This record gives sequence, C-alpha cells and structure tokens, in this order.
Amino acid sequence: MYGVNTPGFLHRTTYLLLALCIQGVLLQVPDNRCFLEDGGSAESFFVNEDLPIGSVIGKLHILGDPGEHGNIELRLKELDSPVVILSGTKELSLVRRLDKEGIDGPSSVYINVLCEKKRNSDPGFLIPVNIRVTDANDNAPQFVNAPYVLNISEVTVVGTRVLQGIKAIDADQQGPFSTVQYSVSPGPYADYFVFVNGLEGTLVLRKPLDYETLQNFTITIRAQDQGNPPKWTDTTLYVNVIDADDQNPKFYDENYSAILPENAKTGLKLDVKPREMAAFDQDLGIKAPIYYTLNSADSFYQYFNINKATGNIYVAKDINEDDFLQPVTLVVRAIQYDNQDRYALATLVVSKVGTSLRELQFSKNEYSVTALENLPVNYVLLTVSTNKPRDPRVKFWLSNGYGERFSISRQGDIILMQCLDYETEDNYKFMVYASDSVMTTSATVNITVLNVNDWDPRFRYPQYEFFLPHIPLTDLTPGSVIGKVEAADGDKGDRVTLSLRGPYEKMFSINDSGHISIVDLTAINTSTIHLVAVATDTGTPPRQASVPAIIHFPEAVVLQASSRLNTGSNSTVLFILAAVLIVLGFVIIMLIVYIHKNKRTKENSSSSPRSSNNKNNSFLSNVILPEKHVNVVAIPKIQENPVFNGSQAEMQPGRGGANSSIYTATVKTNRPSQFNSLKSKQKLAPQPPQVPKPSPSSHNMDSVRSGSSNVMWPVGTIPRRVKKLSWDDEADSFQRKPELDPEVGVTPLVTDMKTSDSTNLTVYF
Repeated sequence: MYGVNTPGFLHRTTYLLLALCIQGVLLQVPDNRCFLEDGGSAESFFVNEDLPIGSVIGKLHILGDPGEHGNIELRLKELDSPVVILSGTKELSLVRRLDKEGIDGPSSVYINVLCEKKRNSDPGFLIPVNIRVTDANDNAPQFVNAPYVLNISEVTVVGTRVLQGIKAIDADQQGPFSTVQYSVSPGPYADYFVFVNGLEGTLVLRKPLDYETLQNFTITIRAQDQGNPPKWTDTTLYVNVIDADDQNPKFYDENYSAILPENAKTGLKLDVKPREMAAFDQDLGIKAPIYYTLNSADSFYQYFNINKATGNIYVAKDINEDDFLQPVTLVVRAIQYDNQDRYALATLVVSKVGTSLRELQFSKNEYSVTALENLPVNYVLLTVSTNKPRDPRVKFWLSNGYGERFSISRQGDIILMQCLDYETEDNYKFMVYASDSVMTTSATVNITVLNVNDWDPRFRYPQYEFFLPHIPLTDLTPGSVIGKVEAADGDKGDRVTLSLRGPYEKMFSINDSGHISIVDLTAINTSTIHLVAVATDTGTPPRQASVPAIIHFPEAVVLQASSRLNTGSNSTVLFILAAVLIVLGFVIIMLIVYIHKNKRTKENSSSSPRSSNNKNNSFLSNVILPEKHVNVVAIPKIQENPVFNGSQAEMQPGRGGANSSIYTATVKTNRPSQFNSLKSKQKLAPQPPQVPKPSPSSHNMDSVRSGSSNVMWPVGTIPRRVKKLSWDDEADSFQRKPELDPEVGVTPLVTDMKTSDSTNLTVYF
C-alpha cells in the first residue's frame, strides 16, 4: 500500500485531477449541432428551370456531420418533395422537373429539413428551405387564332393596313424571353405584305394585287422571341383576292363583217362573221351584265338597229340598189349595266353583194366636224379610216393648200397645226387621200369653226365727260340726250349692250347706240354726276368692259331742282301739320265735353248744402247732365290764356303765370258699378272760403269766387295714376290753403279770376 508521499500515489492523483479538469471543460462547451453556419434560421437556393433531373441544386450549411459515423442525422419532412437529401451528405438533389411557368412542374419549392443530434435525447430542429425557380427560354411564342385568312380587294391601295389581328403569346416570364417579334418569312409571295412594326402584328399591303393574275395565295408568318438562342413559331396566312370592277368589257373579236343581200328588207338579221357579236366583262369575279348600242349617228346608221341584250344587228330600213355602193363601217359599243364608264368598241363592216372589200375605200365619203376657235395646236380634230385599217401600206395626205394649217398621221388623225380664228375664216373644206400603193381613194373633210367669245368690248375713249350749257331746268325734259359713248366688240357677230351704274343711274338711261338721256332730275343735288358706262357683249360666256362718264350741270339747274323739291316737300309737311292740328282740336273738344258732363253728374248727385246757393245753381244750370253715370268736375269761366296773354307779373310764379294756372283737375269716367263701389269710400274735400257777391261792373277776380263757393268734389273719383288736366290756381289771396285729400289726385284751389262773358278753356298736358 502506497503512502501519501510515495511516487505512485502522486501519479494517480495527477491523472485524476487532469480527468476532472477535462470533464469540467467539456461540460462548459455548448452543443451547436443542427445550427446553420451563418447563424440564420432558413436556407434559400435559386435553381434554373432547365436544370436536369438528378442534378445537385445546393448544399445545406448545417453544423454537424451527417455521415455514417457522424453526430447528426438529416431528413426531409415532406414525402412528395421534388428534391431529396443525398444519403450521408448535406446536398439536395433534383428528382422531379421544375418549371417557372408552373406547367411541367412546380414554379417554386418550400421544404423543411429535420436535423436530429445523435447520442442525445434533445428534440430535432426544423430548418426551412426555400428553392426559387428562375426562368429559362424554354417556351416558343404561340399564335392566337391561327392560321389566318385575309380577303382583300384587288383595288386596295398600296400602303393600306389590311390585317391587325395577328398576335402571338410567349409563356416565358415577362422580359426578353417573352417579347415577340413578327416577320414575313421568305417565300414566293412574301413581297406582297410587310409588318408596320416588328413588335406589332399589323400587316400592310406592299404590292398591288390583280384578281385576273393571282386570285389566292399563302404566306408564312413567323413569331420569334428575343432569347439567346431565340425560339419561334410559324403560321400560315391565306390570302383571297376579291375581284373589283377595274376592267372594261371586251369583244371576243375586234373586227366583224357582214354581207347585205340584194334588196334587203326591214327586219333582216345580218349574218355576222367570224361569229355573232358578243362581249364579256373582263372582271371574271363580277361578270357584270352588258348591253349593246351603235356608237354614231351618221346617216347610214339609220338603216340598222341593234338588239340591246344580244348584240344582233338588224336592217331597220329597206335598202335600195343605189344604197351602199361602198362598204360602211358600224361602230358597236358594249357597255356595263352597272357602270356606263366601262365599255368596249368593235367595228362591223357592212357591204353589199358584188362590192369588193379588197378595194381601198374610206369608211365615209364625207367627214364633218365642228371645232372651237381656241383649240390648241396639235389637237386631233377627227380620225378618218379605211376598210384596211391594219394595212401598213396605206398612207394618207391632204389636198394642196392645207398642209400648213392641218396635218394627217399614219393612223388617219387630222391634227391642227395652226390656231383657228372664227373672225378670219369660219369653215374649211378640203380633200383627204389614201393609197395602198395599188389603189387611191379620197373623201371630203368639212371643218366648221365655232366662235368663242375671246374679245372684251372696247370703248373709243378711256373716259367720257359732258358739260351742259346754262339752260333752264324746264328744257331738260325726260328723253333729252346729253351725250354719247361709243363701244365695239372684236368678236364676229357679237352685239354690245350698254348700261349705266352708279348712285345716279336712275336719273339717266342709255341705249345700245350709246346715247345718254335724262329720265328724272328732280332729285339732283350736285352739279357733278359720276356714272359708269358698262358694255356687255352677247358672247358665251358674256364679257364686259366699263368706263367712267362724268356729267357737269350748271349750278342754276341744281338750285331750280332743289327749290322745286323743297316746295313739294314743304307742301307735304304743311299738309301733315294741318292734319295733326285738326286731330288735336277734335281731341280737345271731346275732352271739354267730357269734363262738363262729368262735372254736372257729380253736382246733381251731391247732397251737401252747396245746392242752396243760388249763384252756384245758376252756374250749374248751364251744364248739361250726361246720360251715363259720369263724374263731372265743375270748371269756372276764365277769360284768357295766361301763357300767351298774361302780363309780365302774371308770368311770375304764383301770379297766374304758366307755372300757376287757375285750376288743376283730373277727369276719369266711371262706369255705374265702379261709381257705386266708390261712393261708400268718398270723403268731402275741404271747402274754399266764402267770398262776397261780385258787382256787375266789377272786373276783379272776386266776381268769380262766389261762383266757386261750396264746391265739393267726390272723394276717390280721381285716381292717382290717371293723366291730369291742369288749371293752376294762384294762392296768394288766401290766408289758408285747403288741405289735400290723400285719396284724390288734386284738390281745387280758389284764387282771383278775371270775369269774362265768354268761357275760354285752356288745357295743358
């Protein structure tokens, strides 16, 4: 047994202490297994959608060793995950395809990794793992509603947008992989269309179409994304060309011929060679119906007519032996029913038995044409033709003397070489010849020149001025000629008419000879008359020219006309004034009668003590009572008009002047019903003071006051808004003024008046 101080004991003690220290240190170190290396709580990975199955998408950054002899164990919580953990490793492997669009696989993956510590009873850790799928250019654009069909008219203008519905969609994530660009693939008809913009599916016509050449065709359209490398899809566009009315009808043959039998009778159908005349519409898709007519009105056309529907030619008039000694050429027109601007022409040569078509002949013996004199040089006046229109040996020429003014081409066109002038020569007649180097024939050409109004009328002088002598106005009677203007026209056959213009044109007249005559001078107010003489020719269209014409009259003539006009005007004015005065006098008389009648009625109906006054009764006894119920205001007699006859003192205010008359009165006629309704509302007006009885010889104003005593006006008979008749009173002689009744427009005031034997009534408005 070892002692305390023995070496063995010391060694054992040292080892024991060292083991205890190591164990203590181990107990203080934390266990960080299943933690993430960066201290996070979840893992994230980015995986391209085109990653092959079996590829490793990433490694988990978890602390610990998941190996066979390691200290942690890893496994997935989800059983159907598209990824797995490789055994004994921290790597995740793809076991099912991913797809960003979510079509062939999930577009994102979210799983939980369970990490458990070996030789430890602690629960495991769940580590979230987020796998994000990135886009790849794995989808090609797909057309919508493809293939496409386009029906287009052949007359569509180049540059027209013909199709706007082309569209393709790329399923890739928005960006360059899904941006679609359109184009027309190279091909036989690719040059007919082009896209306005490669990024927009709008087609534009690039080349004109023709139904008669190409009725339908196809082109290939490509939609391509902008990936690297790009993906694309092609589709087909079917184009159907629609026929339009852009072609004229056409005869099956251009030239036809027919032989007339001897003594051809009316109704005979001509046997036309090489086939019956017929035409067809060259617009094959339309095939418009056609009708036929003869294209001229020459004399020999009267012998034939044509069936409008079939084109058959018939004899319209019996043909004698002397007719048609030479073959004639009929021009037949085939016209579309729906568009008369579309037509075709063909010729039919008709000859009699025995006449040889081999002999060179003009289609007419005489050609006639009318031509305007202003036709330009090199204008084709007419075309002559022979029975050998395609024979290159046939040559034309004109008779001598007309080669400078007219010429003829190899095709028989007679061309104008010099300008025509109707005033110089209005008709040309010459011969035209044709020769085929074997035979020569001739025909007459008659050209009638039509006049054109190419001259303006012209006056002899640029201005006309006439001075009249000093003669009385009575000598200047209507029709007197005061001057003459002269005008002419350079056009042959044109007649010139003259007229006057200006503010004084109605005072004068002018005839076609240019004589200016007087019509009426009563309104003349100036000695200088300015007119414009206008000359108008009879051409088509008419032309005009004008010159100023000045006429000078003596001042005495103007004064005489003015005085005569004023005399007539004054007579008219005086007549109007007299009529007005008569009407006003009649109105005044009617007003006076009306006022007296109204006054008498009111005095009779009053029950006041005024009736006991004899003087008043004697004054009222002279007033005639009206038959109707009328309110009458009594008006005393006055001697004179204070405005026109008063003295200077009377003209002053308050002295009987114009501003202060004798009375002021208002008259209104009341119907019985109105009078009765107002009677209950009447109030008595204040009475004027009593005055002594005047002496017969006295001429002062006191003689009138007794006649005005106890005058009472009915209350309410004078409305406030009725027009008033005024006699203003002088109020200085009264010590007190009567009060105004508020219900009466005006209350009478008594003042001094001059006596007079006559009654003068002055009315002021």
